[in-house]
Amino acid sequence: MSNVDRELLEHFLRARHDEVGGDHAGPVMTRIVERLPDYPAMVFSRCGEVLLQTRPAIVLFGDYTRFGGASRYLVDRWFADPAARERYLVEVGVTGHWHLRRYRHADLGELELCRQLLVDPVEHQMLLVFMAVPGSPSDEKLRRLTVAGD
Repeated sequence: MSNVDRELLEHFLRARHDEVGGDHAGPVMTRIVERLPDYPAMVFSRCGEVLLQTRPAIVLFGDYTRFGGASRYLVDRWFADPAARERYLVEVGVTGHWHLRRYRHADLGELELCRQLLVDPVEHQMLLVFMAVPGSPSDEKLRRLTVAGD
């Protein structure tokens, strides 16, 4: 099985039994994501239900928000849907820089991206954003990805 961002999966598995919150992104997270249209960004519930995605995140991870039930959960889709493990963004290692991680995408190839996870303790939600180093090959791939969907 391919490697996914194991830290994130482990966190969601631990939090699964005591989820608090609703099935929509909170207003602050929604406003932040609305201002990130060019970047892969996703809002998760405490235990990994995908509540909101930008278009680049849908291309990189697949569209989780159009489904209901367990299919909206990152962990469930990862284990139940082989295409989610092979077709979309998969972490494959780290780089020489502590803030960059190496990923593989079926269509885009290898990407080096910074991953930032922001937590809203009031809404019990997390915002996951990926960005590339400006001017890098990965940055160019993400820009092409954004333009292709327009």
